[in-house]
Amino acid sequence: MSPIALAFLILVSSVTTLICAEQEQPTVTLKDGTELVGIYDEFHSDELPAHAKLETYYGIPYAEPPVGDLRFKPPVAKGKLESPFSASEIGKSCIQIDPQVTGLPLTNEEMSEDCLFLDVIVPHPRPEKAAVFFWIHGGGFTIGAGNMPLGGTIPLVSYGNLIAVSINYRLNAFGFMTTVDDLIPGNLGLRDQQLALKWVQENIEAFGGDPERVTIGGVSAGSSSASLQMLSPDSSGLFKNVIMQSGSSLDVWNTFRSPEDGRREVKAMAKLLECSPEDIEDDPKLLQCLLAAPAEAILEMSSKVGEELGNPSFPSPGPSLDGVFLPQDPLSLIEAGKINGENVIVGTNAEEGTLFLYMISQDKEVRPKVNSTTFGVALSLLFNDNIDPALHDLIKLIYAPDPSILLDESRDDFFKEVTQYLGDRTFLCSESKFGRKVSPFLDVYRYTMTYVPSKNFMDIKWAGAAHGDEILYVSGGVFEGKFYNESTEEEKVLSRKALSYWVNFIQTGNPNTPEDAEPNSLPIWPKFTKEDELFKDLTPAMNNIYMKRRECYFIEHVLPPLKKAFEELKELRLKRDEQSKWSEEGQCEGESCHQDQPPVENEP
Repeated sequence: MSPIALAFLILVSSVTTLICAEQEQPTVTLKDGTELVGIYDEFHSDELPAHAKLETYYGIPYAEPPVGDLRFKPPVAKGKLESPFSASEIGKSCIQIDPQVTGLPLTNEEMSEDCLFLDVIVPHPRPEKAAVFFWIHGGGFTIGAGNMPLGGTIPLVSYGNLIAVSINYRLNAFGFMTTVDDLIPGNLGLRDQQLALKWVQENIEAFGGDPERVTIGGVSAGSSSASLQMLSPDSSGLFKNVIMQSGSSLDVWNTFRSPEDGRREVKAMAKLLECSPEDIEDDPKLLQCLLAAPAEAILEMSSKVGEELGNPSFPSPGPSLDGVFLPQDPLSLIEAGKINGENVIVGTNAEEGTLFLYMISQDKEVRPKVNSTTFGVALSLLFNDNIDPALHDLIKLIYAPDPSILLDESRDDFFKEVTQYLGDRTFLCSESKFGRKVSPFLDVYRYTMTYVPSKNFMDIKWAGAAHGDEILYVSGGVFEGKFYNESTEEEKVLSRKALSYWVNFIQTGNPNTPEDAEPNSLPIWPKFTKEDELFKDLTPAMNNIYMKRRECYFIEHVLPPLKKAFEELKELRLKRDEQSKWSEEGQCEGESCHQDQPPVENEP
């Protein structure tokens, strides 16, 4: 599994304030006449404040099971369910690596290919024309589930009097392995999300929701998914607002499969599954072999494809430029103004990069020491990017608090420099670029979180304001379950304000309090534009700040041409070294000569 996939273990558990009420079950009738039978829940918090009775509908199938001939095919809308349909149990999670291995907290650890379910949480009494929040889980397109404990769906619905929908979508090879053509189409997991959004458009009115006020959002790969839905022509009209929390279509980790790489990957998978050489070279037989393979075998072999291709760092399956879901590369679509939605929140945290050192550290309890050698190793491991060592000092110089630090030969710990660079290159700068590029076409609100939480998702003290840490505050998760007792009063102040911004945005497309609402102390959140790149800093004070303009300019405009120049210089040196092995008489000199290489002929 890609190390970045482990980045996305960021959803929170909620237990004690969710109280099941023993009374008659709620029902709702879908557009096709199917009656769903759910269960009642309650949420109570004097400090938020919020007191709500809720209707919850779990495990609703929105697509036919993607099994048999539907494996590796676009999703097919679910036909009419047997009515009444019991929607009281959480559906199975999509097949993925064992949660005991990843440490991922799945609500339902039973996994299956038959996993395309969604959950709906509704205030009771049922509202009229309520705003809808459609949540897409993270997990590097490899792990996760919509029914993971969201650490805030319940407070969000209760406080905002809105409706929440969360979904499963196909993961890893089942959702993203592709030949980038009709044999195994690309972006199946993203098409699952799209079909679920269409289900919402058709059915959310039955729950009291407004199909014209849908906000999609997610974290990490879920955030990247949301940004990709903004660019897919078939997602037009399915939502109005977007919330992106640490992930975009422009991120460096969002590698897009080419047709050549996609087909190489599929053939490597087939070989690992012991398909015959003849079948591998015959498309119909290749597909039949893959369809016949047990799902568990495909999952097991997914982690071995890179080694089979001779490239252990070959990226895990992810989005592809398939010409259908994505007709062009994301940047081209954005610059052409081919964007869905009207308003977007784009966010990152101050120490996004600590996550990556956490994942490659031996002793995760101790803050790793990053010396000059491990500085370069970290970059190559995480990006498969062998930056010339001559550029390492330049990166350190850009990120050093004092340039003279490089003159101190006794200093041999560059933890701060490497984590800031990793976070900026992986998330912050690409999210800011996304915000700048889309700002001529829709309203953008940018945030960062510099506040260091008392407890983070990696459960380590040296991580800072790390990847995914804001979710606990923007969703109101600090007001329920174990986090209520573990959170400080300062954190509750932060969460009340952040949750208010999120509810306002989901309700209106603007995080600021509506002008006709009662006055409150919520500071104004200005728009993020090309001319004025202001961030809202998620702290109890909620100040507006500028950040990382110099560093992002370096990453976007200075580093790429320097890397290219050093790569060209390296190639020239290799050619020079090869030619220097041969004498003017055409004889090889030195033990390292290749005896089968022809001599360089002398010019007449």
